[in-house]
Amino acid sequence: MINILFIAYEFPPLNSGGVHRSLAFVKYLKQFDINPIVITLAEKSFHNVFENYTVDEQLGKDVLQDIDVIEINSKNINSLHKNRVNNFFDIYFNIMGKEANGWDDDFKEKIPQIIKRYQPKAVFVTLPPFSILKQAVWVSKLFKLPLITDFRDAWSQWRLAPYGSYLHYLSTLKAERKYFKFSDAIVATSNQTLGDFKRLHSHIDKKKFHLITNGFDDEISDWKIDLPQKKSYVIGYVGSFYYDKAATEMMLMPWRKKKLHRKLQYISVKQNWLYRSPYFFFKALRILFDKHPSYEKILRIKFAGKKPDWLFEMIKEFGLEENVELLGVISHSDSIRFQETCDALLITSSKVIGGSDYSIAGKTFEYFKIQKPIIAFVSEGAQKDILEQSGTAVICDPDNSEKAADNILKLFEHKINLIPDNNFLTSLSRKKLTEKLSVVIHETINNGKHS
Repeated sequence: MINILFIAYEFPPLNSGGVHRSLAFVKYLKQFDINPIVITLAEKSFHNVFENYTVDEQLGKDVLQDIDVIEINSKNINSLHKNRVNNFFDIYFNIMGKEANGWDDDFKEKIPQIIKRYQPKAVFVTLPPFSILKQAVWVSKLFKLPLITDFRDAWSQWRLAPYGSYLHYLSTLKAERKYFKFSDAIVATSNQTLGDFKRLHSHIDKKKFHLITNGFDDEISDWKIDLPQKKSYVIGYVGSFYYDKAATEMMLMPWRKKKLHRKLQYISVKQNWLYRSPYFFFKALRILFDKHPSYEKILRIKFAGKKPDWLFEMIKEFGLEENVELLGVISHSDSIRFQETCDALLITSSKVIGGSDYSIAGKTFEYFKIQKPIIAFVSEGAQKDILEQSGTAVICDPDNSEKAADNILKLFEHKINLIPDNNFLTSLSRKKLTEKLSVVIHETINNGKHS
């Protein structure tokens, strides 16, 4: 059994989408002769970093009993600059984020002791936040350990709002290339992300890149998607939508219409995050209800997650107040139970104008495991691709509301027969995916630290 430093800034009991991939790897790595020593943000420092967060003390409790988890304290990065002008410059000129600044002192104080005690053979870091790459490289250099970087998001291409300028984008690309060059292995969660990385950084050795998607627990050999005959149905959704009305408007607004201080903004990949929201699903539902009024009494929609103001406005815009119920943020265990009570599950994706979206929502894999029909309002990209491969989803074009409404109707009229692809779905078990990661780790250690 070899030890590795497993740096995961977001980790249980933090209840966020970013923790589940790390928890899955930690759960299974020991079965492949790798003992992860988890380095993470201290729970008592959560309020110093996250303005809004929830804690789930039961999340991963059974897994973490046999895992060494070392907490790193963070200074309060939310109050580093109370002056609005200083705060603006700090945000505007910072391309990596501030998280590393907050826990740098405690991190560098504790790491030498951790290295001495555990004698790790490699450093693994999962991202975002991207700023902690600084600490991962520091450890790798100082102790001559190979570095494996795991990108849950496509750093330079992932934007909820425009870059401050073209120089900001170039600086991010430069930093991305720098850390790619230093990494001994680079892991990404979708083929689209890997393709973007290779295209943008053509001089980086292609052998460094590895695809390891997210997945689900348990081994399932016989996949079935069944929608029973019922008098009423519940369509469920869990998690965040990553949609911000103002940021999306700024992303799509022509530069000539922007205020003077925003005219320099730059967009490398124009993403319309309205498509990630339930807007187009609601639009199709309204058409369905208008054409078939009886379904307004048959279908209920339940959302488990944050309740942004725009969601209330959207529900009201389409007259769905009587059909939609907002449950608020719930624990992960409650989320699984909620999904099991639903008859179908909703998923959405953002739209890349003139291209393909790289993102696959983590909830996708939980949905697969639940084995309920997935109603997918998805644009071209990795999310649509994996759902089509799975055979578990009714694919709805968000730009064709009439056809999407008809697809929803056919699903609940039992006129759509979903046939899961057993082989493909079985390949997405977290144990199998962690085995792939273990191969990357072992090979990286055997090859030694690059010069």
